[in-house]
Amino acid sequence: MNFKDFMKTLDIKIKHVYLLSGEETFYIDKAREKILSKLQVEKSDVTTIDCLSKIPVSEIVTAIDSAPFFNPKNVVVVKNAPFFSAENKSERLERTLENMLDTNYVIFISKTADKRKKLYKIVSKVGEILEAEPLKSWHLESWLDEKLKSIKKVMNLEARKYFVERMSILPEISLWYLENEFEKITLNVPGREITVKDLQRNLLEMPEVSTFAIVDAINAKKIKSAVEILRTQMRNQNNFVVVITVLSRHVRQLLLAKFYLKNKITGKELAQKLEMHPFIAQKFEKIVPTYPLKLLEEIFIELADADFNFKIGRAGIESLERIVIKLCHR
Repeated sequence: MNFKDFMKTLDIKIKHVYLLSGEETFYIDKAREKILSKLQVEKSDVTTIDCLSKIPVSEIVTAIDSAPFFNPKNVVVVKNAPFFSAENKSERLERTLENMLDTNYVIFISKTADKRKKLYKIVSKVGEILEAEPLKSWHLESWLDEKLKSIKKVMNLEARKYFVERMSILPEISLWYLENEFEKITLNVPGREITVKDLQRNLLEMPEVSTFAIVDAINAKKIKSAVEILRTQMRNQNNFVVVITVLSRHVRQLLLAKFYLKNKITGKELAQKLEMHPFIAQKFEKIVPTYPLKLLEEIFIELADADFNFKIGRAGIESLERIVIKLCHR
């Protein structure tokens, strides 16, 4: 069940067993907070067990199955739960979840969950399961529409394109980052409409987002601008890996796009294949033919070499400058 639907179920009825699975910690944290709020228990009264501490399964089951002593409810949160992976099994835990005491509640938190597992099926039957999938670039606009509605603001077309383009460059979009940044926008933008200037003033520039400007300059064949941006980024040596990652992702997408375009895959289908927002894919489709296939293949290998040599102390900004210049000179 996705986050939106899961949160709605909490307003209808609270179950005794929950599984919060997935990699998006924002959704997991918000879901856990709402469950505990609905149960009307203090955090100090909740038993939290982290399975990374290698606590025996028997102790975990005992904690879940124990009758409350000093509180009306026994609430247990099991973090990093291993019980939903293929190699783990506990018949006692299965029986416990199928026969929970009316006073007892358990919240399992796990990054992965095998839907074929008997325990997973039991939880889906007696409780609820949240699938906390990371936000993807093609879902950005729907997320943005809901967020703007909640803060009672609108975003003009220019600002919307600016926002989606900048966020789409990220390998992973952090919802914690977005929520924090929109909280600033809510406080600092007095009017109802959000403009590009509002975003530029209030959005904290993540290294990956700043590096987007290098990709823009390379696509436009602006050698001077691309090299200047690169040198600015490389004032912090920690950004070397970020630049490598962004450039490698860009080259990989160009290679994939060339393959798909050769096979007559265009438009929305191309956007889906490349996991891009449609209007970004539309722009991308226009610049792909300007990159020779042989050059992209060479650059992809050079980026891998630069990454390796940097990690062993044999490469610096000059290796990236050569790559950027070659891409601009195409």
